Amino acid sequence: MAEIPLFPLPLVLLPGGKLDLQIFEARYLDLVKSTLRHDSGFGIIMIEEGEQVLLHKDQPLPAISHCGTYVKIIDFDQMPNGMLSIVVEGQGKFVIRDQYEGANHLLVADVEFLEMEERAPVPEQYEHLAVLLDTLMQHEAVRKYAPEIDFTEAREVGSRLTELLPCPNVQKQHLLEMKDPVARLKEISKLVERMGALK
Repeated sequence: MAEIPLFPLPLVLLPGGKLDLQIFEARYLDLVKSTLRHDSGFGIIMIEEGEQVLLHKDQPLPAISHCGTYVKIIDFDQMPNGMLSIVVEGQGKFVIRDQYEGANHLLVADVEFLEMEERAPVPEQYEHLAVLLDTLMQHEAVRKYAPEIDFTEAREVGSRLTELLPCPNVQKQHLLEMKDPVARLKEISKLVERMGALK
């Protein structure tokens, strides 16, 4: 069990994924300073209900999912508008066992870190998903966050597609919580088929 600060967001990030964040709230500026000073990380967790930004001190904390991704800061810069820009990268998954409000309205949790999923090859019946990911990666805005991808590896293909596909966060959260990378590809294949049927 470990205690980590949380950064609730209206999105889902998986291990290996990268995310740009602009930091302007005092509680998150403190979080960034602390994690950089101690070479530690924090948890990205999906908001199920409530507000991301603290608008007043009596505002209730948002309702969050029970499973998230532990991230570390891999780059940071001061922007012209005065905000701090950071890039984080997912390190692994965790499950929340207890949560509470810490200093400066920061959400803190006792978490259990989950084992890294086993590497597995992309089965032949799901190779079309690797092709789809390769197509999506041709967009420069996407490619800069994952310049090198092993398109033969099920965990990597499934994780990046989960982040990129235009499906509801609740579906992405379900995919995050899955422990079998090949089973995740199966679910993604069904999602892609349904999306094709809706066109």
